[in-house]
Amino acid sequence: MEAKNIVVIGSLNFDIIVKQQRLPDKGETFIADELIQGPGGKGANQAAQCAKLGLPTIMVGKVGDDRFGNALVGSLSAVGVNTSYIKRLGSTGMGIVHVMPDGDYYSTIVKGANDLITLQDIDEINDVLVSSSFIVLQQEIPEQVIEYIISKYEHTDTIIVLNNAPARIVKESILKAVDILVVNETEASFMVGKPMDSVDTAINIGKELLPLTGGMVVITLGKEGSVVVTSSHCEFVPAENVQAVDATGAGDSFIGALIYALSEGLSINQCMRFATHVSAVTVTKEGGQHSFPTQRDLESVLFKN
Repeated sequence: MEAKNIVVIGSLNFDIIVKQQRLPDKGETFIADELIQGPGGKGANQAAQCAKLGLPTIMVGKVGDDRFGNALVGSLSAVGVNTSYIKRLGSTGMGIVHVMPDGDYYSTIVKGANDLITLQDIDEINDVLVSSSFIVLQQEIPEQVIEYIISKYEHTDTIIVLNNAPARIVKESILKAVDILVVNETEASFMVGKPMDSVDTAINIGKELLPLTGGMVVITLGKEGSVVVTSSHCEFVPAENVQAVDATGAGDSFIGALIYALSEGLSINQCMRFATHVSAVTVTKEGGQHSFPTQRDLESVLFKN
């Protein structure tokens, strides 16, 4: 039987990545070490990782009718993403990323065409969405579109994944319709209004968020690792000890790998370990999508036994 599609609905940004020793002080001009340009956007990143792992992946979004849009569509097509549902309007979204020597980063986005996705765009692809296995969403497109998608497909067999990033206040009825919520420590803290200062705190926040969702909460903790909470499973998975070069897109790589593992029917522990490994590989290389590993790169860690 033919595998069902993964449909990612979200942002496509052209990234300008500046590698530098530190951020400048207010009013200071600081000389950077290197400039890297390439494809990005949380939606596009997650779609790219799904496709690079061999999943049939469709990207839904908007880019500008400009050279940046051409580059974004071309990069996704090159890794196997179906880009026929990407529309062109306005100017392409941009991401400005400052990467520090330890791999940590500071990111600013310009919405551009990402903010022009409409409810009508969603209605036009209804047949694609109802026949998909996963709908993957982030918060870099209009809030009303996100809410509309989740409400419309809540009672279908499609698994809805919400990466609440950048963090927004999500209505109770909307959050409850989400099957899998993925957030980092900052976003999780925002959602519950509490600081996160330890793994134990992350687990407690995950347990607090769980009953508000459809059944699974994943909190990524950067260099520390990640936490997963379901009604029957609660676990901290430590990060792998690697030499981080650039953490840009690592969270998106993690999500793409998690979806791959879930689609393969692996256990929750196996899914988390696999996603952890994929994101660890990602941070050892420069750039966003270019650093994401392929299925061939990871054949030795597909935990199927």
